[in-house]
Amino acid sequence: MRGTHWRRVPWVFLSCLCSCLFWPVVMGTITASLTTDSQRSTATSLLSTTIQSLTTSTPSTRSTTTPVPMKPEKGVSLFPYGPRVQDQEFVRRRVDFTSPLFKPQIGFPFGSSLRDFLYFTDNGQIIFPESEYQIFSHPHPPLGGFTGRDGLAVVAPFWDDADFSSRKGTIFYQEYETLYDDNKPLVVQQVESWIENFTNTWNYKARWTLKVTWINAPAYPAQRTSGTNTYQAILSTDGSRSFALFLYQSGGMQWDVTQHLDNWALMGFSSGDGYYENSPLTSQPVWQKYRPDQFLNSNSGLRGLQVYQLHRTERPNYRLRCLQWLRQPQWPSWDWNHISCPCSWQQGLWDLRFQPIHIGWWGLGSRQLCSFTSWLGGVCCSYGPWGELLQGWRVQSPWQLEQELEPQDWCCRWNDQPSFCTLYQQRRPRITCAGYQPPRPAWMFGDPHITTLDDATYTFNGLGDFLLVRARDGNSSFLLQGRTAQTGSAQATNFIAFAAQYNSSSLDPITVQWLLEPNDTIHVWLNNQTVTFEDQEIFNTTGVIMTRNGSLVTASLDGTVIVSVTALSNILHASCSLPEEYRDRTEGLLGVWNNNPEDDFKMPNGTTIPQESNEEMLFHYGMTWEINGTSLLGKKDDHLPSNFTPVFLSQLWKNNSLNKNSTFKCNRDKQCIYDTLATGNTKTGLDTRMLFRRYQQMNNTLHQNPPTIDGPQMVKAYKGKTMLIQYKSSSKDVIFTLRNSYTKDFKLFENGTLLWTPNSLEPFTLEILARNVKDNLSSLLQPKTVVCACKGKEQCLYNKTSWVGNSSLEVASCKCDNTTFGQYCERSKDLCDEQCFPNVKCIPGQGCDPCPPNLIGDGRHCTGLEDSEHCQNKSCPVNYCYNQGHCYISQTLGCQPTCTCPPAFTDNRCFLAGNNFTPTIDPEFPLRTIQLILSEEENATEAEVNASVAYRLKNLDVRAFLRNSEVQKISPPAASSSLQQWRVISEFQYRPRGPVIHFLNTQLLDAVVEAFLLQAPQGRWKKSEEPRNDVVFHPISRREVRSLEAWNVSMLQTRLKCNGYKGYKLVYSPQGGFTCVSPCSEGYCEHGGQCQHLPDGPRCSCMSFSIYTSWGERCEHLSMKLSAFFGILFGALGALLLLGAIVFVVHRFWCTKTRFSYPLDSES
Repeated sequence: MRGTHWRRVPWVFLSCLCSCLFWPVVMGTITASLTTDSQRSTATSLLSTTIQSLTTSTPSTRSTTTPVPMKPEKGVSLFPYGPRVQDQEFVRRRVDFTSPLFKPQIGFPFGSSLRDFLYFTDNGQIIFPESEYQIFSHPHPPLGGFTGRDGLAVVAPFWDDADFSSRKGTIFYQEYETLYDDNKPLVVQQVESWIENFTNTWNYKARWTLKVTWINAPAYPAQRTSGTNTYQAILSTDGSRSFALFLYQSGGMQWDVTQHLDNWALMGFSSGDGYYENSPLTSQPVWQKYRPDQFLNSNSGLRGLQVYQLHRTERPNYRLRCLQWLRQPQWPSWDWNHISCPCSWQQGLWDLRFQPIHIGWWGLGSRQLCSFTSWLGGVCCSYGPWGELLQGWRVQSPWQLEQELEPQDWCCRWNDQPSFCTLYQQRRPRITCAGYQPPRPAWMFGDPHITTLDDATYTFNGLGDFLLVRARDGNSSFLLQGRTAQTGSAQATNFIAFAAQYNSSSLDPITVQWLLEPNDTIHVWLNNQTVTFEDQEIFNTTGVIMTRNGSLVTASLDGTVIVSVTALSNILHASCSLPEEYRDRTEGLLGVWNNNPEDDFKMPNGTTIPQESNEEMLFHYGMTWEINGTSLLGKKDDHLPSNFTPVFLSQLWKNNSLNKNSTFKCNRDKQCIYDTLATGNTKTGLDTRMLFRRYQQMNNTLHQNPPTIDGPQMVKAYKGKTMLIQYKSSSKDVIFTLRNSYTKDFKLFENGTLLWTPNSLEPFTLEILARNVKDNLSSLLQPKTVVCACKGKEQCLYNKTSWVGNSSLEVASCKCDNTTFGQYCERSKDLCDEQCFPNVKCIPGQGCDPCPPNLIGDGRHCTGLEDSEHCQNKSCPVNYCYNQGHCYISQTLGCQPTCTCPPAFTDNRCFLAGNNFTPTIDPEFPLRTIQLILSEEENATEAEVNASVAYRLKNLDVRAFLRNSEVQKISPPAASSSLQQWRVISEFQYRPRGPVIHFLNTQLLDAVVEAFLLQAPQGRWKKSEEPRNDVVFHPISRREVRSLEAWNVSMLQTRLKCNGYKGYKLVYSPQGGFTCVSPCSEGYCEHGGQCQHLPDGPRCSCMSFSIYTSWGERCEHLSMKLSAFFGILFGALGALLLLGAIVFVVHRFWCTKTRFSYPLDSES
């Protein structure tokens, strides 16, 4: 009995314990569960009941398939189009087609790039492809509109799938190139006026304009759609700025919106490099988007007009500047063959017709020599560090060198198209040293020793004024005279003055005089006026350039005749260099210049004495060239002896009383010996010897040319393939090297063998240097290098190239076949290159997947089923869509009524809100106001200051500039200064969306300071009816920029409203601005509850889980389900029953074992 009693105790005890613990919980759970279910049933039935009552309240219906457009107050008129205005018609009777390529000479600025190609399509776009073979029609716009990540550069007046295959509709276009201001068509003039008026742009001069007009364009599929569109796009650029005008014919946009449910039309542009703008209609309901002819442009007051700025930043267009320069009148047709550069820097330094000069960017790593003449023009030559000639260019005026070299920059250095440089070089051929003729010098030094123009040398010690040389040709004449005086007490003379006179048909007479003064100084007169040298020891005036280097004064007369005079040992020494034009046209003491020294001693009467004549005969010859009358140096000294006879070298050598040892340092130089013995001064003789050696060195250098380079001037190569080119030189002792060896693609051996393996397209300039190892003279050859990177060699167009960076490397264009495209034809065409219908996948090599359900087509073009035409007889019930939603009959949903809703609504009846939207702005939304204090020195007008300030402020990073409300001059210029100060009050418009508020309140002042630190636009605007906008202001600091009025976020919030359903609140973020946010988007419902924003506020539909269920207004409470409770209860009881059974079995087994077990030793 005792065992049986204990076996029953656990079961009774556990049953009682469970009943006591769980029964209160069970009762509470049942009650809570019933309450929660009742609340949930009430909440979920509210929406359906409300919608049902609203739907059935009015049984009458009316057709709303196509919304009725509002009558425009003033619709825009399209620009004239069609054959009557010489438009070209282009249409193809197929589903998709593209126009021929347009290739503006000056390019088209789009975003941050200058585009070379563009074309239009039937689908309402103008596309700018990367290459001329990358042509696709792109029938479907991106679903989300334009973003900064678009890869396609496109201007979209109305981008949607059109279909001209049914012989309805056509397209007209006309291209206007107005690079110059003459004969500009009226349509271009009107485009200029509209752009200036509607974009706050000044001085806009269109240089290229494209007009495209889509007439009665049908939607796809044309056979089954009704309504057509008529609209126009105008693209225009002045080379630096570009704009687009979209014009929609009033009442001409009639596409049926219900047939384009899956891909709404897109308007705006994207540059493909991050710059884009969507039409204001993008955020409007779809039926408004398809009626852009009813859109009111607030700037113009016209309906059906949209205006866009297509350039991100304004940049100079060097193609345009080059073309405009090429149209200017050419220089006089001078003889190009007579203009050459010295072949080396060393040669040019001794050619005194050329003067060292610094010319802008040429000064970087190079040296320049320039020469000017009034009848041959000028030439400037640039030389490298080895003295090699780099290049030479024609110039016209010595006073505007940098301005005259600008066209070379525009056409060559800053231009990416080699064809422009070719045009420039046709106008101004590159100057080389081919045909260079060094000047022919003659010298007069010491106790006059003279070397003639034909290199005959003699000594002449006449006393008086003498004609040294007289020369004349068809353009000019030259006269050089000299005056001698007795050298101390010696029976010898020396020059004390020189005078030169130059006459030219294009210049007034030029007379220069050099007069010896004490202490080896020279007094120079120009046309009877004293010449004063500036700090740079140079004197420059019309027709004359003089330089002074110590006691050496050189005069260049019209860049042709050079006279150089130096004072040494109280003697004037001189050299005279004449141009080739005076050959065979000279007379005087410097001889007859005809390369024949035998006739140099020709007297005025025409007789000639032999070159081997003795000193006495040469003295008498020289005296025949004495000037008896008044010379260029004025009247002679009356006290000069009339019968002065000098001592000759033969007499001095025979005179035993002279110290012959004093001539030892002369090293047998006759001129040095004569001057030493005649004057008794060894220094005088040594100075003469030094000058003679200098003149000899000058003559040798002038006639010493650097080595030649013979070889191809143009090298062509294919990427990855090695080319071998051989260069040679006719000179001896020459080695070849690369002037710049910064690329591994080239290898040049010393014997002139060049290996080129173009493995990359990195910019470089190939410069081959040939250097003579003995005299160290060098020449440079810069061959034209063209590489082809096309996929196939047969695709290379070596005659059509583009430059790589700022280098001489040119890349050949590629002619792609029908199976490839891309810049280098590197991409194989595939059916997936062109997009499929939205949400339709494309399989490479196969094409588009089938159209979505209820649509038919090829996967690229899809439309409703054929049997859906009966939908045209269906109509929407009245008030089917709530809250200003628009109803239409959907072909893709079995002719069921469908709503397009304002952005706040989430359901298909425009009843449930929850999406975020832009708040409504108070009509008197505040402005951000600042004051600027600006200074300028251009005597600008108030209108010019206003335009210039507006131009800078409207181009800030965030465009919020509205206007300048005040422009006032606060300090007129003083009598001694041109500085003017202005006070400008500028206003900016706050906008609720985007970063505008954050920018205007925290970054505006710094951005304004930075805007006025930038350089003003290059160049000056031509005179125009509009004020110019390029006034150069002094840089400003924060002290000159003051905030007058600013509204913080809290103040602005009071001017914004979230009109619509109850419960929306304004939320602000620095980058996003103000947004009306529904509590549903901020986790209003807890525990997974579904939020629905109803007219009276948000409501929660609570979720039920497997064990617990949520309840309450925001589903904030949790309770256990009754079924879950009983499941847990019976599960627990089952577990307890199993546990009891186990205990019972164990206990029973233990008791039995105890009853029948005895010790083993009990038997004993």
